[in-house]
Amino acid sequence: MGVEESIMQISNIQSTFTSISDFILIKQLGQGSFATVYLVRCVKTEALYALKVIKKKLVLQAQELDHTNAELKVLQRITHPFLVSIYGAFQNADSLFLVLDFMPGGELFHHMQKLGSFSERSARIIIAQLLLALEELHSNNIIMRDLKPENILLGKDGYIKITDFGLAKIAQQGIVIGTTFCGTAEYLSPEQLRNEPHGTEIDCWSLGIICFELLYGHHPFYKLEPNQTRREMKQMFTRVLKEQVEFPNNNNGSANNNASLQSMSFIRGCLEKDPKKRLNAKQMKKHAWFAKIDFEKVIRKEYDLEYKPEKHLNAKNVDLLNFDCRFTNQQIDLADIIGDNEEEIHNPEIFEGFKIDSAIVDRPVVKGSKKQQKIVEIESDFDIDVELSM
Repeated sequence: MGVEESIMQISNIQSTFTSISDFILIKQLGQGSFATVYLVRCVKTEALYALKVIKKKLVLQAQELDHTNAELKVLQRITHPFLVSIYGAFQNADSLFLVLDFMPGGELFHHMQKLGSFSERSARIIIAQLLLALEELHSNNIIMRDLKPENILLGKDGYIKITDFGLAKIAQQGIVIGTTFCGTAEYLSPEQLRNEPHGTEIDCWSLGIICFELLYGHHPFYKLEPNQTRREMKQMFTRVLKEQVEFPNNNNGSANNNASLQSMSFIRGCLEKDPKKRLNAKQMKKHAWFAKIDFEKVIRKEYDLEYKPEKHLNAKNVDLLNFDCRFTNQQIDLADIIGDNEEEIHNPEIFEGFKIDSAIVDRPVVKGSKKQQKIVEIESDFDIDVELSM
């Protein structure tokens, strides 16, 4: 069975949920600027899901409607084993509700903080999954634009799914022309920093950064601190634009002091300054670092993974060990979730600009604890010194 056939089998999902009454609310999992994510249990099947509740008022006030609808469009268009899936969507006057995969392993970022670095075998399998997901997105002219460890979730089996498509762009012929650069500062590519036209290559850059972090436990161009100053961030941008990636010597205490030459070659290919020379997803699959990887086995999840999230079931038979207790300890207020208007809308019409297709068949988003990184969407006149240009 080929990769495409495997994807087709997984993608035959019909929209099942149309009301919050379909669920029992269990715990809050996370909270962002416009949305809160809850762990819910299906009344009929007792299956667990993540319910993302997006407050329309906050989205409209922040002029983020386009990003919200872009996320919905991506979720409805693409289905893949390593991209989170959406199982239903509904709305009322106050909120938009998305029914998504619950990933009990939480964010990859949490596990990177815990371990420091991963073994080369574990890192290679994680990157293999990510590049298969990117290959699917890019083949559909979708640019992720915010690939980072916080947006990569682990299942109980250790396999991953990418989530959060709020900054995703459905490109024209693979190129998006931007007057802003958006994403997370540590994962921005050189062409984004130069405010140049950019395409799917920016995701490949982010993948290279993540690969380095998995192997060595820190950023290749900057050792991240909890609170970055503007000056420190600009210094990192300068290194991204001007310096080549350097690998740690054998005395830095990393678990991967002797990481293979193939892994270094792979990272260099991902972190090529010129996007035209940078490895794309298809080229990555053919790289020597993956010579012993069977991508058919990866997509069928047939590898026995070295690293799997710890498990601890509570009294409700739910595993929340890998989520931030600042969220999971919050009391759930149903009135706050539903809002002032309890009447739900169950049709595919546009309501206040929020578009829900009548048949939702795909993907999603779930948040755990966030590290103190800034999502940057900065106008083209952002004060980057002239010396940063190449």
